[in-house]
Amino acid sequence: MKFKAYKVLVVALAVVFASGLLFAATPEQYLAQGNTFLKAKQYDKAIQYYNASAKMKPTDSAYYYMGLAYYMKGKKAEALSSFQKALKINPANANAKKMVAKLQGGGAAAGGSKANQYLTMGHKYLKAGQYDKAIQYYNASAKTQPTYQAYQFMGTAYYKKGDKANAKVAYEKSLQLNPNNTGVRNILAKLGGGDASSEPRLSQQMGVHPLLLAGLFAGAIAVLFLF
Repeated sequence: MKFKAYKVLVVALAVVFASGLLFAATPEQYLAQGNTFLKAKQYDKAIQYYNASAKMKPTDSAYYYMGLAYYMKGKKAEALSSFQKALKINPANANAKKMVAKLQGGGAAAGGSKANQYLTMGHKYLKAGQYDKAIQYYNASAKTQPTYQAYQFMGTAYYKKGDKANAKVAYEKSLQLNPNNTGVRNILAKLGGGDASSEPRLSQQMGVHPLLLAGLFAGAIAVLFLF
């Protein structure tokens, strides 16, 4: 009897969890939840919810706050890409403009100059076949001022030294900053750049967001306890 009551409790909790996700499955609520995690400095969680909001309904707010979360994590390339997406949706977003200027070099000529110097040194070592040195300078360039060129050549250096995993990461960052770069897109296709985790693929097939799908799975697993 006690065991049966326990199973019922498990199912009830799972249903509450799943239904909570169901009721929260609106872009605005995902955005609000993301803001809660951003304030709590749980940046990975915040990005997850901002991404969920943007996939359901792309807004400049979702991408702007996603950019802030990436920026706080120290991921400048991803932050810049998010801020640029915010501006594509709403060119009048002043806060996104300020962050793009800050990251891209608007009013920061010295930073841009330094980034170009690092880039030039990277090219020198790349041509000489000293790939580790090249990567070091390309990384310094990207940290000073994130550009698609720095990440593209970083990817090339990784690729030439046989490190395809890091090459893929660098090329993906380059493509985030310049989605129209067909050369990088073709290289990523060869490296399997379109591969994704099984859960997002399943969720896309079902037309359900991964966060909601996780809740539904939890409920389904709990129901098994009844039998």
